[in-house]
Amino acid sequence: MSIDVKRGLASAAFVALLILSVFWPAPVVSVNAICCNAHLPIDDMSFLGREAPSWDVVFWCIAGLLALVMIQDVREVRFAKVHAHFGARMAIAIVVSAVAVAAIWMFVDAPVTALSERAATDNVQDWIRLANRFGGGMNPVMIIGFFWIAGLAYARPAWVRHAVQMAIAGAAAGIIVQMVKFAVARTRPELWLGPFQHARSSASSFPSGHTVGAFALAGVLMFNSHSKTMRVVAALLAIAVAVSRVLAFRHWTSDVTASAAIGMLAAWVLSTPRRDDIAPM
Repeated sequence: MSIDVKRGLASAAFVALLILSVFWPAPVVSVNAICCNAHLPIDDMSFLGREAPSWDVVFWCIAGLLALVMIQDVREVRFAKVHAHFGARMAIAIVVSAVAVAAIWMFVDAPVTALSERAATDNVQDWIRLANRFGGGMNPVMIIGFFWIAGLAYARPAWVRHAVQMAIAGAAAGIIVQMVKFAVARTRPELWLGPFQHARSSASSFPSGHTVGAFALAGVLMFNSHSKTMRVVAALLAIAVAVSRVLAFRHWTSDVTASAAIGMLAAWVLSTPRRDDIAPM
């Protein structure tokens, strides 16, 4: 089997695994409802790695099998070091982002949250639940791990570099978010105390951790990947996470806007487009 075929199969398997992680443990619940009707401590609302970790063993076994299949053919990979770079354009982008967030904070937050309340339906809530899962739990770690392992296994230096950039961008953006959360201590919209109320830092709404992680990882692909499909999918998933956080009343529009800016700027600092990333995943 050629290396290109193996690479394509591994990519397809990972996409299937990522989709399974979003729905897990729903497949277990569905099978139980069809044939067993046993009492389970989980339901369709359960989240991978949250309510009942013992029920996640099957999923991680599947993920482990995929990793073993890939690493059995690991080959030597040389890739360029990841460098951080700053400049005048970065400073301008930070200022523009800050102004945009401030304007949205003042004029957009309340109307959009009111609109979200009117748009709330069962179908919308189901979509929100799934979109939220892309930005939380183990999914970001899985994405980083796949690019790293697949890059080593199939001699794709760019994929390994993407993994390193994602890890650094995600960690840096996450640290920034936690510091801002502590400093701002803004109340979440679900508490209905108004957009300018404040609460303890552990309940802080500004910025959104889910959104910053989604955009930090997506930004690495958007700035570095030569695959148009990969760039578009990454952008759409990150946007879906941001929108879902607003529709779920967990964050204000300015929260996710600031988070998107932080994540994208972190990815931009580390961006190093390379010619060796010419084949789509």
